[in-house]
Amino acid sequence: MTVETIHKIILHPFIQESLQSLKTMTGLEGRADEPFVDKVEDFRFKGYAVCSDMHGQLDGVVLMHHYQETAIAIGQAVQQSLVGESSISDSLNDELIAALEEWGNTIVGRATHQLQQHNLGFEFASPHVALDLNDMSRYLQGVQQIVTVPVHVEGVGRYYFNLLVRELNTADVYQDAITNSEACIIPPPIEGSPLAKDALIMTVDDSPIIRKAMIKLLAGLGYNNVIEAEDGDIALEKLSCEQPDFVFMDVVMNRLNGDKALAEMRKLNQHTPIVMLSSVTDSTVVDQCQELGVQGFIFKPLNAETGGQILQAYLKK
Repeated sequence: MTVETIHKIILHPFIQESLQSLKTMTGLEGRADEPFVDKVEDFRFKGYAVCSDMHGQLDGVVLMHHYQETAIAIGQAVQQSLVGESSISDSLNDELIAALEEWGNTIVGRATHQLQQHNLGFEFASPHVALDLNDMSRYLQGVQQIVTVPVHVEGVGRYYFNLLVRELNTADVYQDAITNSEACIIPPPIEGSPLAKDALIMTVDDSPIIRKAMIKLLAGLGYNNVIEAEDGDIALEKLSCEQPDFVFMDVVMNRLNGDKALAEMRKLNQHTPIVMLSSVTDSTVVDQCQELGVQGFIFKPLNAETGGQILQAYLKK
């Protein structure tokens, strides 16, 4: 499993919950950077961490990891928010640690609840606080890989999410998390046979780079019989003349939008599976497409790492 996939499936809920809780419990604003791999031998304990063991398909530890000065500032902000006053201290005293534990437990609890709903085959232990290297030592034993995501807090500093991986089972159980991710506005069908590899697929988008990306993703799945349409009006002509077996179609296009083209297509053909794609998730449009019998609705952009897996889930007859 790649860094991007680990980030999307496992770390992303922790990061999002931390940013939300940071705002609601402290009034502070934060932003996350891109994930990267840390060398195990270069990993250094920064002074304060909330640690939660993982077991099952992935054996490892999730850390919410702070420099002391960042932990103190956030702890004081949590105190101020919860009780209307904060400790004046340049070190982590018991009151600040209690405030940070409340914040950390909220984040870990909500994130692990989200992940467990996907039945991914791993469980989380109750979180514990590490205040020094001795506290951290047991978590570092047997670690093979470390994935890190920095989080910047405006006016305060940085904290980090680390996933310490001891052992990773790359079984297809993670497919469920990918195909039920935020990209799948209307999720793929549960039933149906895989689309034949020689089926004719039409990709409809006014962006040449998106059509090129779709063709590459489909080729990676073994589908090389692909035609293109650069707008909804041309897609209508090709549906009638070339009768593709499957259609992927953008919503917002220059001449005829995909939702309007879909309505016209359904007058010609009720049965061809059509999956809509859009970077704009207007609920009214999504509902209208669903009423017209689409196979699914995908939130763009699809990236090279997970895009093929998402498309594959929809390619059924």
